[in-house]
Amino acid sequence: MKIIGFNYLQKQHFLTLTIILLLASTFFSITALGFLGIYKSFNAYLGEEENIIAIYDKKSRTPFTGLVPTYLAQRISSIDGVLSSSPEVVIPCIVKGKSIFLRGVVPNELYQLNPLIILDGETLQLNDTNSALVGKRLAKDLNLVPSDKIIVLGALSEQYIELEIKGIYESNTALDDEVIAPLYVGQWLRRTDYGHVTLIRVKIDRSKVNPSQIYETLVQEAETPAPSPSNETKPSPIQQMIPVSRATFNPENLGVKETQEFMKTFLDRYGMTRETLLILSAAVFIFATATIFASSHTLIRQHKPEITVLRSLGASAKTLKLDLVIKTIPLSVVASLVGMLIATVALLILQEVGQPQVLSHRVQFQPDLLLLALNTILVTLIVVLAIIHSTKRLDKD
Repeated sequence: MKIIGFNYLQKQHFLTLTIILLLASTFFSITALGFLGIYKSFNAYLGEEENIIAIYDKKSRTPFTGLVPTYLAQRISSIDGVLSSSPEVVIPCIVKGKSIFLRGVVPNELYQLNPLIILDGETLQLNDTNSALVGKRLAKDLNLVPSDKIIVLGALSEQYIELEIKGIYESNTALDDEVIAPLYVGQWLRRTDYGHVTLIRVKIDRSKVNPSQIYETLVQEAETPAPSPSNETKPSPIQQMIPVSRATFNPENLGVKETQEFMKTFLDRYGMTRETLLILSAAVFIFATATIFASSHTLIRQHKPEITVLRSLGASAKTLKLDLVIKTIPLSVVASLVGMLIATVALLILQEVGQPQVLSHRVQFQPDLLLLALNTILVTLIVVLAIIHSTKRLDKD
């Protein structure tokens, strides 16, 4: 008996299942996309490119409290394959009552790692004492324009400084939520000497050098005796501005990793791993699964009289199951896609209006095709299994 195309399912019951599938898909998608956005934003904090690595203090408990010798940046820059070596002091600060991050840098080195587009004002130079650049998003949040003056209070010390805004920039990275100042300004606010920075970011040509080779160079440098004053090379332009001296260090305390891997170590340390986030998302999905399963079972129970009539007319249980599956699969796919779309739009609105942040940096939510496919497949699979299970129980009754 052919029943495919025969409309025996009531529209109001079908609509109820559609709404439940839509809500379950939306709820799961918001949770998963939200966690994924936070995780990706944290990992991309120092850069998303694979050819940017970080040299950092492995003993540090946070990404911005470690200290490494400043002079290593110049030593590393001499390695074949190193395109740029940027010593940076990253420090949490307070500006106009808002928690922000200030990054003390050598501007010309930073520009090679993160090209900045100056939207208003002028670019920053190392000798621009008491001047700073402000990222596009932060400037909008604090209502800042070039020539404005701000008081910056270091959160890790009692130091403060007045800076004049020299320009507003855009980088399309996490830097758009920061203040950029000369390196010595960051060192002053961090209350450290010229000889140390938070980390060194290095841009490399992977065809010539890799992180392991850079670490080997650091080990060799630690074992090399300091040169006598008479053998020291002529100070570079940076050293003329910032009196950087050679400092002793233990290479075992230094780490050399891709910037995303570097940030991931701190997530892992505090239990915020990808696996943990997946478990939390799975808990939400289990709740959604129970709801979908119950709704699908209810749909079958509500149509017991129609199914009984069709069975009495000669329709086999296998034919009915196949027909119900065929009728509900398009429903499941459409509900999943619409639910994901609603979740994405809701998070993008939240991103613009609510401005969720991680480490004082805006969380960037993005559509994820893999998550979209996973959501659609799982929702459809659950509905199919629920229908098969429910029709079996109906036969027993």
